[in-house]
Order: sequence, then C-alpha cells, then structure tokens
Amino acid sequence: MPRVRQLEFIDFNQKSIERLKELNGMEVLIPESREIFLKWCDEIRVNKRVTQYHPFVIDYQEETAYRSKRDKEHKFRDILERSMTVQFKTEFRRNKAVLPIVVSNEQVNRVSRIINILIQSIQELGGSISVDSREDDNAEVRLLGQNFSIQVREIMVKRRSLLSESVSEKTSLVFGPMYEKLPSGRLEIQFHEILDYRIKNRIAETITFSDSVDEPIEEQVGEIFRSLLKIIGEALIAKFIAGQEDEIKRQEQMRLREAETEKRKKLEKLEEQERLKKHLMENIDTQMRNWYKSQDLRKYAGELEAVISTLHDPIKKRQLTTYIQFVHQLSQESDPILGILNEIRLLGME
Repeated sequence: MPRVRQLEFIDFNQKSIERLKELNGMEVLIPESREIFLKWCDEIRVNKRVTQYHPFVIDYQEETAYRSKRDKEHKFRDILERSMTVQFKTEFRRNKAVLPIVVSNEQVNRVSRIINILIQSIQELGGSISVDSREDDNAEVRLLGQNFSIQVREIMVKRRSLLSESVSEKTSLVFGPMYEKLPSGRLEIQFHEILDYRIKNRIAETITFSDSVDEPIEEQVGEIFRSLLKIIGEALIAKFIAGQEDEIKRQEQMRLREAETEKRKKLEKLEEQERLKKHLMENIDTQMRNWYKSQDLRKYAGELEAVISTLHDPIKKRQLTTYIQFVHQLSQESDPILGILNEIRLLGME
C-alpha cells in the first residue's frame, strides 16, 4: 500500500472570497500535494487476497454469517416456541450494528476486499471510520475534517417469475404478471456528505459508484477518493467563506452597536445639557437676588468697619469685628458667581 504524506492546503487567507468561490475543490491542495495525491489515487489496488482484514470488516463477515444462520433456523421461531420446546443450534439475538453492506452471500468476499482497501486508504490519509452501537447497520467516515455516511449494496434486478399453479387464472388476470428481485452481482457504493452546521446555503452532496461492464468498482477506488477530495475541498471553502462572512457580519454588528452607543451618549449629553440650561435659567431670578444680597452685605460690612474706628472700648471693637466676619461670611455664601461659573462649565461652554 503506497504511503501518502501529510497533504498541504493553500492559505485561504491569501485569497479573496470571490477567488475562493471560483476554485475547484481539488484546488484546495497546493500543486505539489495535489500531484502526490493524484499519483497516490492511481496506485491504489484492491488485493485479490487479504491476509488480515480490518476489525470492522471481520465484524461484518461474522455478523453476516450469523444472521444468515439465524434467519434460516429461526424462520418459524414464534410458531415453534408456542407449540413445543425446540432446541435451536443457533442462539437467537438481535442484530449487532456493523458496516452497512447489503449484498448476496456470493459477493461477501469481494465486497470485504473492496471495503478493506477503502478503510486502509482512509487511514492512509489520516482519516477514520466508525460504527455506532445500535441495531441498524451504519458507518461514518471522517476524512480531512469532513464527515460522510457510507452505504454499500448489491443492485437487484427484476425477473418475471412463473405463477404458482395454485393461483387461479382469474387471479392472474386481476393482479397481472409477478416479478421477483434477484441479486445482479453488481455492486454500488454511496458516500453522503454530512454537513457541518457552520456551512450555510450548502446542499449535502452524494456520490455513487457502481460496477459497469468496462470498469468494476475495484478499478474505481482512486476515483472515489478524487471525488471525495473535491467535495471536501468545496466544503472547506464553503466553511471558510461562511466563517469570513460571519466575521464581517459580526464586525458590522459591533460597529452598529458602537455607533448606537455613541449616538445614545450624545443624546444623553444633549439632554443633560438641556436640563442644566433649563435649571440655570430657572434660577436666574434667585441668583440675581443673591447677587444683590451679597453686594448689600459687603456694603453693610464696609460701613460697620468704618464704625469700628470710632469706638474706644476694645471689648466693643472685638464684638463688632466678630459680627462683621459673620456678615462677610453670609455675603460669600450669598454670592452666586461661583455656582454660575460651575453650571456654565457643566454646560460645556468654557
């Protein structure tokens, strides 16, 4: 099995969204990696003999063999269990989930070899495959960061069957000819993309490969991986673009929020200025009265100071001096100038 080294992807950040939308999914690899990958795909071969199968393939083989025996032996299980005690060679149990492969017994060996090389190739690329523990057969492939479900089946063909002799001619005329479905020996493999929730406006892709006269599936494994890489590349591009668009949207929303906040702050400032202006204008009468009061008090204090010089009694001088200080204090408290200047400053009219 050829080895493929770590694939190197282009730097999406170096390309515009418009250019990324034009890229083919294969173009997400740098030219050197793309060449290595394509060569690796061409060299994949399905072995005619397998010495060691992958555990999932072994589980499928064993489960298929068990189901075949169980279904054959327990065909009338419900009837027999009610009528008598029956010893079954094969213990009855519910299905164990294995790889979702539906083929005839004749194709089990062939499909096992094909699936085995598919799993090996997925692992060569650093991918993985998983089977959930449940009754329904299932498998999920994770490859280069993308998820796919996988289904393998044998194409059935219709064949007109002979009517049973017990069916009357009248019945045959009513229901028409009868057909039975028979396995054709032709295999079909289907990969269905599991979309990432971050990828918007993208429809999940499905690729199907079938046996043809000129090209059996064994010779299409390389093409399977080329097609998978194309889908993966397109998904990576879509995811990156979605991330960029989300970031642009986030930045725009942030800009709008900041603009709205700034607008609100300006409005609040204008409203506060209007409130202060209204308050100042409403107080002009009071401030005017206080101004004249403070001026009268200063004049009054000055006249009292002139009286002191006429007094000879030191006690009376001290008493009058104390009173004059009270008048000056009241004058300062009544003076509205400092309050007016402070309100003007708050209005932003310095």
